[in-house]
Amino acid sequence: MKTSLTDIPRPLPPDKLIELELIKEIIIKRFQDNKHDFKLEKIILFGSYARGKWVEDRYVTDEIVNEYRSDFDILVVTQTGINERKWLDLCIDEYIDKQTSIKTEVNIIHHGIQFLNEKISEDYYFFTDISKEGVLLYDSGRYELATLGPITPVVQARKAQEELDYWMEKGDDFYQTFKFLLSKQRYNTSAFNLHQAAESYYTSILLVFTGYKPKSHNLKHLNKQVISIDIRFQEVFPMKSKEEEDLFQLLKKAYIDARYKKDYFISTSELNYLGEKVHLLCKMTKAICEEEIVRLKEVNTYQKD
Repeated sequence: MKTSLTDIPRPLPPDKLIELELIKEIIIKRFQDNKHDFKLEKIILFGSYARGKWVEDRYVTDEIVNEYRSDFDILVVTQTGINERKWLDLCIDEYIDKQTSIKTEVNIIHHGIQFLNEKISEDYYFFTDISKEGVLLYDSGRYELATLGPITPVVQARKAQEELDYWMEKGDDFYQTFKFLLSKQRYNTSAFNLHQAAESYYTSILLVFTGYKPKSHNLKHLNKQVISIDIRFQEVFPMKSKEEEDLFQLLKKAYIDARYKKDYFISTSELNYLGEKVHLLCKMTKAICEEEIVRLKEVNTYQKD
């Protein structure tokens, strides 16, 4: 693991260094102020910025300005695991969002040190990649990361195929339920099942390529993560217009609002549009994930030869 941001192959611009320092300070301060006595052990930058492969792309198509910017991916490691309710009590995301000087979107995941070390030892390559390529922004000095297990393409390919088969089946079940409920004009419940289908397909992608899915039902975050894996997924929800953004927001909100809020409304035409998009996500997920599994198998064959 890198111990300094200066170790990144592609130097970060000064504004990014300032943002990361502020993010680190917010996380440390929130743990110092918390009432649950959780102990912060490590803050690790991982993903595209840690690898020096971040993207900030701005281009114009059909007189529409498009922009894609990589997010900061942050792993917060604590002495013990924290459940989601207590994590939300820390209000870390809210404090970061309030900082207008932080322009880069921030995705934070959190795990206890024991869980993290178990996953590294068990060869979960999402975590082994973090331990190899991550940048340590803060360290309490109380715990060391586990020794990396042997990473073999054959194990990755087997795990990836198992995850793809399982989550694609779940996604297809949700999608078929969506279509049935839509035919019965049960629009809100239909929207929830469409959300679950999309989440299942996103989960397939993340598990095939990284062996890990964060504890999040937020489709916006999941969508950004899969686009960072393969830019082709940007075709599913391009969001080049406000209308496209609003429709995606309807699907994103369906996880909670479609079930519990009486004022949630979605029309037949909106569901049909989103249904087509999720169907496209399904097809692209299967094709791109199978490409990756074939690649892993070929790497294994090459190593044997």
